[in-house]
Formats: sequence, C-alpha cells, structure tokens
Amino acid sequence: MTLPDPKQLAIDTLRNPRHAARQILALRLDASLLWTALALIVVLNAILNGVTVPLLAVPELVPAPFASPWMFAMILGGGIVIGTYVLTWIGQMMGGKAQLADMLALVVWLQGLRLVLQAVVFLLFFVSTFLSDMLALAAGLWGIWITVAFIDEAQGFGSILKSIMVLVASMLGIAICLSFFLLLIGASPAGMS
Repeated sequence: MTLPDPKQLAIDTLRNPRHAARQILALRLDASLLWTALALIVVLNAILNGVTVPLLAVPELVPAPFASPWMFAMILGGGIVIGTYVLTWIGQMMGGKAQLADMLALVVWLQGLRLVLQAVVFLLFFVSTFLSDMLALAAGLWGIWITVAFIDEAQGFGSILKSIMVLVASMLGIAICLSFFLLLIGASPAGMS
C-alpha cells in the first residue's frame, strides 16, 4: 500500500474533494489506527483550545464546558464519534454503501485538516483578527462543500442533493444525540449559557 503525500492530499481535498475521498477510502485503514488518530486529534484540539480561550477578548463569555480542556475534549470527541455513526447510519438508510470504517477514515482526515486550519487561524489572530475571522468563515463554508462531496463519494449516491439531505438529517440526529451525551457527562444546557 502506497500512502498519498499528505500535502498533495490536502490540496486535492480543497480542489477536488471527490478524488481525495477516493484516495482515502482506497487505503482501507485499520479501524484501531483510525480511532487512535481520532483520539490524538481530539487531544491536540483540546490543547489548542486551552491555549486559545485565555487569549480571547472576553474569556469569561466562553461557556464553562468549553473553557475546560478536559470537558472540551469530551464534548468534541463525543460529537465526532456520534457524528461518524450518524452519518454512516443515515447514509445507509438512504441507500448508501459506506461502512463505519469508511466514514471514520474520511472524518479523521477532515478533523486533522480542521486542526491544522485552527492552528493557522490562531496564529493569524496575532496579525489580524479580521483576516483570521474571514479565513475561519471561508473555511467553514468550504468545509461544508467538502463534507457533502465526501459523503457522496463514501455512500456512492452519485447525487449531491441526496448527500446534502444526509448531512442535514445527520446534523439533526447529532444535535439530539449530543444533547443526551452532554447530560450524561454533566454539561447541561444551563451550564453552557
């Protein structure tokens, strides 16, 4: 198995997300490796969040669960795991062919890119808050398109509209499941306001 060049794969993800998704899916990565990579990404995100929050103009306005790196890691990790399962299940219910490992591989890659982007946004914040905000906004919007293309490729729909429907339905499912998860770990909505 030949691993793709990460830099080229990142460029392909931005320019031709379907091609990038095919490359990632073709690797057939072991699930234990993917879960370990996901755990590492969550920990690194929590560290970055822990460094970022105190530098905000008004850090006390950050919801309490997001101000704690441990709680942030639990919420982020829980959200990603729930999201991966929900994207897989809803896609399959709509006739998709993706298995959990397929969706997990794509989610791990996207979360890895998101982590790198957040680090860039964080560094750019010291140069220009406007530019960092614009980059974060543009990346968020483009990220939606990449996610839709990844879902379509993994599920084999051949239909962007169907993939958008899976994403929207999954977001609703994730919101419901995440609400229960937050209650289980003690991060109630009251503590987040």
